[in-house]
Amino acid sequence: MIEERHTAAEAVLQAGHIPAGIEQFFKESPMKIRKRWIDESDVYILILGGFYGLTLPDDESKSYTQWEYEYAGEADKPRFAFVVTDEALRQKPYDFTAIEYYQEFQEFKQSVMEQVPIYYVEDVRHIKMVLRDQLPVYAARDDLYGWVSGKDVPDVQ
Repeated sequence: MIEERHTAAEAVLQAGHIPAGIEQFFKESPMKIRKRWIDESDVYILILGGFYGLTLPDDESKSYTQWEYEYAGEADKPRFAFVVTDEALRQKPYDFTAIEYYQEFQEFKQSVMEQVPIYYVEDVRHIKMVLRDQLPVYAARDDLYGWVSGKDVPDVQ
């Protein structure tokens, strides 16, 4: 889902916001950085392709992606999801039904579809269109802070 993630990050930037790509780890542990980035974000956007993803080292019944999604919910972050359609997945060079943890992925996908707004993706252009329309809705909310410039922060010396 590299193209889909890249398209989403580009659309977030074009809307004047700052994307956080969870897959970009630095020196911190993967879980620590995931938690911090979710805590510092105003909205959690999930892109569901056809893979469950890597499972947690201490709990193979849950993927990092599912953990992120659930943690964002526990942190009361607004969430929505892009679900890449089966037709779009068939255009990818993978057999998504033959992957490891296929059943776990289907169960996770079903729970997401029951809990948050869903936007189906046939083409990456759908991601751009939805983000162009939805990000201003979240940006207008009084309960979300967004990025705060250093010039707007009182001197705390």
